Amino acid sequence: MLVVNTNRERSPQALLPLGACCVASAAVDAGHDTRFLDLCFARRPVPIVERTCAQFQPDVVGLSIRNLDNCDFCAPRSYLCDYAEIIKAIRRSCSATIVIGGPAVSQAPQALLKRLGCQIAVAGEGERAFPALLGVLGRGGDPASVVGVFTVASQAPALNPPKDLDDLPDPRLGKWLDMRAYRAWDSPLPLQTKRGCEFDCAHCCYPALEGRAWRLRSPEWVAQQVAEASNLGLRWVEFVDSVFGWPEEHSVASCEAIARVQRKIALATLDLNPVGCTDALIEAMNAAGFTAVGVSADSGADKMLSALNKPFRRQDIASAVERLRKLKARKLWLFMIGGPGENEETVRETADFIESLPLTDLVLVTYGVRVLPNTRLRETAIAEGIISEDDPLIEPTFYFSNQIAPERARGIIAAARFPSANMVTLSDTSHGLASLPPRLFRLLGATPPFWRYVRAINRLRRLARI
Repeated sequence: MLVVNTNRERSPQALLPLGACCVASAAVDAGHDTRFLDLCFARRPVPIVERTCAQFQPDVVGLSIRNLDNCDFCAPRSYLCDYAEIIKAIRRSCSATIVIGGPAVSQAPQALLKRLGCQIAVAGEGERAFPALLGVLGRGGDPASVVGVFTVASQAPALNPPKDLDDLPDPRLGKWLDMRAYRAWDSPLPLQTKRGCEFDCAHCCYPALEGRAWRLRSPEWVAQQVAEASNLGLRWVEFVDSVFGWPEEHSVASCEAIARVQRKIALATLDLNPVGCTDALIEAMNAAGFTAVGVSADSGADKMLSALNKPFRRQDIASAVERLRKLKARKLWLFMIGGPGENEETVRETADFIESLPLTDLVLVTYGVRVLPNTRLRETAIAEGIISEDDPLIEPTFYFSNQIAPERARGIIAAARFPSANMVTLSDTSHGLASLPPRLFRLLGATPPFWRYVRAINRLRRLARI
């Protein structure tokens, strides 16, 4: 069988396909002859898919689909047509059963089966569901007998998601990927210390994808993966948990375990929760070697934090600002404009909060909120008549409050008394030159991640009038 990584997005950085590699490793452990096709750096993916399938003639092709679109309200772009072309190429070159899976598929499996013209979708934890599906097909099962959505929950109880994740297979990135390409792009090793989320933020799909309870990797396993980054020749590790820093005890223990094996690997995360910014965690992060953290503040207005069902308020974020002064890492504050009830007053509150941040910190502002299936925001959008009840939400669909125009909101944020060179929007990260800094900074030996240097990048862009 063949596993295909379909993600080709490389701005602002090329991402190692962690989930697809875990699934491929699980298939091998289950006794299946498995090959891996990574399309991340393919200039012409369709001919490569056709050639690979024609030569290998797999009986099953598993397509890992990471994203539905770029989630950019200002410049939306769907990836579904790209996936459809890959599927057509597979069908032209072999008779394999095509199975779609990955985070995007788990959000709307039935709708994507219909849109992409496939028969089988794996939803949920692919390391367990996909080998189970291969077992059914390998025992002579007719693909038509498993048409639809195949999940761990629909199978034997033994396949239910584990509370402790250490028994899942390691990704074995070096086995499946051309690490030279990822090293050239200064890609990080993606590290997930847990799955699930006990929070219930209005716009977030993580609880629906991974469950509503924390399921943890052991701190020792986490530390081993950081050491593996050095073995693979990577310069940094990015923690990709739904929330970093919570639960606190596990996060602190993981950082302490990393500190014991640290080999000068830079650490970063974009998902630090303000609630988790305790003195104990900051001390542990310093010892582990964090060089950059993104903090999901989301808004500077209590009204908006309540509307988004966030587990913190403005004062909690302000306390996090003060505590994080002790963290020896660059800080990036993430704000999201346009949620339910957003108006001129709430945008001004966020702008005022941005003005209170240390002038050396960085700010990322996104406009509009992507509406995803199985979220509170979807219900709000239906109630307000923005979407219909039967909208599968697989095309770029955004919520923006009708109480303020996007242009007005952008104007208020832009007028904030904060260094403009230290601010960036989501569209900036998709700029044509956004992929240049990671490669350039690797050549220069600068400490990753590259977004630590947003100020310098913005100044260069403005000087060149790019």
